[in-house]
Amino acid sequence: MSNFTSRMPRRKTVVQSIAVVVIIVALTITALAFYVYSQAIGTFEVRRVSLPTRIFTDQLPLRPGQLMTRADLEDKLVRLGYSADPALTQPGSFSVNKDGVALNLRAFRHPSGDHSSQSVDLKFNNGLLATVTSRGGSGAVETAALEPELLTSVLGDQLENRRPVTLEQVPQQLIDAVVVTEDVRFWHHPGVDPLGILRALFRNVKAKGVAEGGSTLTQQLVKNYYLTSEKTYKRKVIEAFMSVILDAKYSKREILEAYLNDIYLGRNRSISIIGVGEAASFYFGKPIGEINVAEAALIAGIIRSPNNYSPFTHQEKALERRRTVLMLLRKNKKIDEATYQQGLITPLPKKPNREKSGLGSIPFYVDRVLNELRTDYDIKDVKGRGLSIYTAIDLAWQDSAAKAVEASLRSLEKSSAMLRRRNKPLEGVMIAVDVPTGEIRALIGGRNYERSQFNRALNANRQVGSLFKPFVFMTAFEPSLSQQNITPATLVSDTRFTLERKFSKDWSPRNYGDQYYGTVTVRRALEQSMNAASVRIGLSSGVDAVIKTAHVLGIDAELESQPSIFLGSVGVPPIQMAEAYSTMARIGSRLPLRTVRFVTDDRGRVVTNGGDIKPVQVFPDRDAYLTVHVMEGVVDRGTAAAARTMGFTQSAAGKTGTTNEKRDAWFIGFTPQTLALSWIGFDDNSPVGVSGSEGAVPMWTRFMKDVAGSAPDREFRVPSRIVFAAIDTISGGRAVTNCPARDVVTEAFKVGTEPVAPCPLHSPQAPPPVALDQYGMPIGMPIGMPISSDTALTPPGVSLPPPVAPVPMPPPVDYGSQTPAAPSTPPPLSGGIFRDQNPAPPPRAEPPPEKTVPPEQSQPPVVAPPPIQPEVIESVPPPTSTPQ
Repeated sequence: MSNFTSRMPRRKTVVQSIAVVVIIVALTITALAFYVYSQAIGTFEVRRVSLPTRIFTDQLPLRPGQLMTRADLEDKLVRLGYSADPALTQPGSFSVNKDGVALNLRAFRHPSGDHSSQSVDLKFNNGLLATVTSRGGSGAVETAALEPELLTSVLGDQLENRRPVTLEQVPQQLIDAVVVTEDVRFWHHPGVDPLGILRALFRNVKAKGVAEGGSTLTQQLVKNYYLTSEKTYKRKVIEAFMSVILDAKYSKREILEAYLNDIYLGRNRSISIIGVGEAASFYFGKPIGEINVAEAALIAGIIRSPNNYSPFTHQEKALERRRTVLMLLRKNKKIDEATYQQGLITPLPKKPNREKSGLGSIPFYVDRVLNELRTDYDIKDVKGRGLSIYTAIDLAWQDSAAKAVEASLRSLEKSSAMLRRRNKPLEGVMIAVDVPTGEIRALIGGRNYERSQFNRALNANRQVGSLFKPFVFMTAFEPSLSQQNITPATLVSDTRFTLERKFSKDWSPRNYGDQYYGTVTVRRALEQSMNAASVRIGLSSGVDAVIKTAHVLGIDAELESQPSIFLGSVGVPPIQMAEAYSTMARIGSRLPLRTVRFVTDDRGRVVTNGGDIKPVQVFPDRDAYLTVHVMEGVVDRGTAAAARTMGFTQSAAGKTGTTNEKRDAWFIGFTPQTLALSWIGFDDNSPVGVSGSEGAVPMWTRFMKDVAGSAPDREFRVPSRIVFAAIDTISGGRAVTNCPARDVVTEAFKVGTEPVAPCPLHSPQAPPPVALDQYGMPIGMPIGMPISSDTALTPPGVSLPPPVAPVPMPPPVDYGSQTPAAPSTPPPLSGGIFRDQNPAPPPRAEPPPEKTVPPEQSQPPVVAPPPIQPEVIESVPPPTSTPQ
């Protein structure tokens, strides 16, 4: 009895402990259930009412004179879902004839105004849209336009194309096809289907593999909304729990509508197709409400594996899968025998014949759009807000840019065994800008977006090499910055020298192949990208002044104040280089590059108008024009002359760039209308083995010939107070009758700075000696006209030094009517070995400079122009640049 009594407290304690544990477990399960319930319901509600932000091209005005071929227009019409119809019976139809294209345009709304439907005739001539007239009449039409084209949508973290639809818009045959194929008991089970699970288990065992899944439509929706695709029992349990909750909370029609709008149905190049609305447009080029039974069966059939059953790439599999769905519809009495037979013989949709393969690169462009919204318009998150973003992309340019990059890289790899042996692919960048507006029309951030999403155009800090030199020369042309009077005809020494410095390692810039050219004009120094001469010009102007110029033009990257920066020993993203060069192309007028034209909210109200941004003159236009005029020579006869040999004929300026050990190959070239940047390199910064002349120039030329080859030629705008004179490019003097024609150019000068003396090489008079400074530049040369306040506008936070007081220049001489006076052109400037102090110390024990001129020589030697050389290589170590 006593033993029994003593055991009672122990049993009571055990029971109490068990009860506590049970209560804790019950409370935990209840809390977990409540959490899962709230998460399921909350996420479903948010997702259901969220509207994707959609990114479009802008409208395409149809105006005479614009660059467009009939093939380009047909491509556009196919992508917009226009159907071929000789009678043009309804909007959205077109007809091709021998004279051009007839269109029945759709009506559409646009931030700039509404467009009504109208029928027009278009005629083409030599790559241009020649006329746009009213259909059946002769009157010109000024308001014709094609609606914006959807690029992608943003709802989650991935780019996708989707067109949300209501269940009322979806044809009944598509609803039936999806249900009988994916979840035949959908209308009857409570979110999970035990019978379906048992049936799938039996068939899988019989087939000795996975022949059928047991997930319901609700479970598939839950997986898309909340869960990952991992195949674990834990995930399946949570999935089933959430499915039951949603089925109890929402009607079957609400769940089905959400499912049809969220199912993955293939890929349009590198962008996912989401939902049946987008699938109908992508595969059949029509709205969802217009599809027939065969098309509905095909959409339902590819749900299981969209990439394997795609009618564009796997026709036989697509036909067999469609047949299976049609059989299920007939078996479940959703269609009759006649409809079934008609569905079987309906042809599959055909892939557009002229589909632009380069448009898989669109996500690179979209990266820039999203960055712009965040940084420039303070739209931090675009997901689920229902915004409509209209961009400046030109899909024909984007396609051409992608193809030019791929063709150029393949050509280089084919010609180089070293490149073929590389495990990692050679990469490229192309950026194309409309110069007057600053709009980015195409942007390629890499060779293949699906393989690598790292956007090199925006995020790769690559050494720029000789691309930096135009900033040096532009600074030199502006007296208030350089404290010098330097013109394109000024002579400078291109000889080897060593710069000795107290607190850092001595530095000696070297030319490509250690070839030096003695005394050259400033023009020839830039045209042939001579390192030694360029550094002398930079040192005479000052490092800080050159850096200030780079920042004013558009470089935001931090620039170290070292002389090596004259040769581009700095990492700068390509997009910043494109912006700085576009400022030069606009003759000193800066306009931030942009992709966004309009942003509207979910009600169509304009939130942002990118067209409100106006250019600002940030650098004197005359100095900018002198630089551009010299850079035209880079294309005509300098390091980018390959563009001419490849057949590009329009007026153009530009600069090549090659970095140490040929790790980066660059070229930026521009016409008054179009600028394009090309870059080639490896992500791990290993040597490519080609220069900018050999690699980047051909890529640029391929692109420019395609997009601008048929455009009318235009000259760069000439600012006021600019004069032109015929100059001998060897001596820098005024050309005379005896000057060889090959050495004479028409040079631009600011009024009052043009040379007065005739060419000393081909005239009887010899120039008097002129003292030189330690940089090989003339001492005491007259200073040009000052910069007035209305031509040196600067952005906030940027200031230019005050101008230097002008020194009078002698009047120009008309050599056609009088005997030349004694020439005042300076003699050749000898280079030397010098320190970075003043005065210069005696020479160190270094190899003797090449092609120097003895001090007693009173007339410069005749130096024949060297052959066009590959781009110079800078002797500075490159920074690393890897994908992030």
